[in-house]
Amino acid sequence: IRFPPASRRTRVASPQRPNTIGHQMTTLFRRLSVFSFVAALLGIAALLLFDALDHLRFTPVHQRLGALSLMLIGFSYIVLQLSGRQRWNEMVKGVLLGTAFLLWGCEQLLPPSPLVTAMDSAVVAIFVVDLSLIILEHLRRQDHEAP
Repeated sequence: IRFPPASRRTRVASPQRPNTIGHQMTTLFRRLSVFSFVAALLGIAALLLFDALDHLRFTPVHQRLGALSLMLIGFSYIVLQLSGRQRWNEMVKGVLLGTAFLLWGCEQLLPPSPLVTAMDSAVVAIFVVDLSLIILEHLRRQDHEAP
């Protein structure tokens, strides 16, 4: 049996770097998560700087930077959840938590209205349900370790 020269052989993707759509989507989501995470931290740094310069007065800059940071960290967490392999119920909880941060940021920019009240109620409900699920999970454990 004769094998073609190495340069003509078909390349097989190594297990470390599979060249699949799933791997590419995971990589894209993780990069989006990192970018959004860093942007959220920069937003918080800018928020604190402007708060110090404005002597902690509520300003439009404070409102916008706070809202943007909440939306960016929520988006970062959502795409991070979508990039990993985990149980579907854990992914759903993570996506809901990220969505709560997105909604919380959005409502900071909107004037009072029934829509904003509904968004606020959704945010509170998601936070309470998410934390309740975490508490219940730890109460069911036999090891009694704190989360």
